[in-house]
Amino acid sequence: MEDFWNRGIAWATLVDLPATDFITQITRTERTISERGLKESSAKMIPANSVIVSTRATIGRIAINRIPIATNQGFKNIVIQDSSRALPEYVALALTKLVPTMKAWATGGTFAEISKSKFCELQIPLPPLEVQKEIVAEIEGYQKVINGAHAVLDHYRPHIPIHPDWPMAELGKSCETIMDGTHLSPSNTKTGDRLYITSKNVRENYLDFSNISYISEKDHRAIYSRCPVRTGDVLYIKDGANTGLAAINTLTEEFSLLSSVAVMRGKSDVLENRYLAFYLNSDRGRQEMLSMISGVAITRLTLTKLNTALIPLPPLATQQQIVAEIEAEQALVAANRELISRFEQKIRATLARVWGEEDTAATSTDNVVTTSDLPTPSPMSLHPAEAAR
Repeated sequence: MEDFWNRGIAWATLVDLPATDFITQITRTERTISERGLKESSAKMIPANSVIVSTRATIGRIAINRIPIATNQGFKNIVIQDSSRALPEYVALALTKLVPTMKAWATGGTFAEISKSKFCELQIPLPPLEVQKEIVAEIEGYQKVINGAHAVLDHYRPHIPIHPDWPMAELGKSCETIMDGTHLSPSNTKTGDRLYITSKNVRENYLDFSNISYISEKDHRAIYSRCPVRTGDVLYIKDGANTGLAAINTLTEEFSLLSSVAVMRGKSDVLENRYLAFYLNSDRGRQEMLSMISGVAITRLTLTKLNTALIPLPPLATQQQIVAEIEAEQALVAANRELISRFEQKIRATLARVWGEEDTAATSTDNVVTTSDLPTPSPMSLHPAEAAR
């Protein structure tokens, strides 16, 4: 019912715990409910600084609510009843180690779920409060480094300072070839004779092989005969949601392409392929190219439009200088991926130490707390909209 919603009481759902968060800090929720909605459901208000855990369908996302909230039926909520015994930040961190256990314990048909009774069987080590504070401070320090590195990766874009004296040239006249892959989808599998590259494999400035497909040699020969891709060519997504992303082909082996990806090969004495890829991925380049898009259900850039697209074309030596500078920047940016990996390992090592998975003294039974000792998770709440039917 309409008067159940949008009345100011914070109502947490899975959307408030994004998968990208290690532990979410909830200071607001996307949806709110009314006093009536709360009263006519089985939901209960959860006090601030509790720990909420998704335990239905998507299992194991963890958050600390910094404001009082109610939750839908997809959560178990841990209320810290004695703040002198446990910090919510520590409890949330300790629970991250139990996510595999939660998933293994989940049962159900359409939606896997952990029952309240099963959830209460979970145990976490509970050291003295001062030790908890030290652990939280250590891991939060690591997480700040990770967050900073992610910010660099998320916000870096190659920038090309366009000089007003540079001529604007048509891509078709600057390229040796502009072509695309097959317009007929061959049968593809996770194994086969030849790699089959589609738009899902082209990312900004790199190729992603985590979800690669293969096709038969026969199908490959038919596709490759009309679209022979070379090492160093620019692969450019021209169809679909990710239109506008470009990457250099680093593969030395033959592969086949779907038509959603175009191939551009600059004339060797006119256009440096890496400069072209960097320009296409720059804010200006992407904006200029996407302004030519047509289509509603499926957005696309046709080969005709790609051929007539204009790009700033400085002398080849200038292009090469720009490429060298951007590649140096990218080497520094790429180092952030290693930084993330290292500090994630530090977090894992700290949590392993907490759980006695190193050569440390075993935790006594006095220092073990069950989730039922900390708080009893709130009953699984009935969604207000369902209660109103």
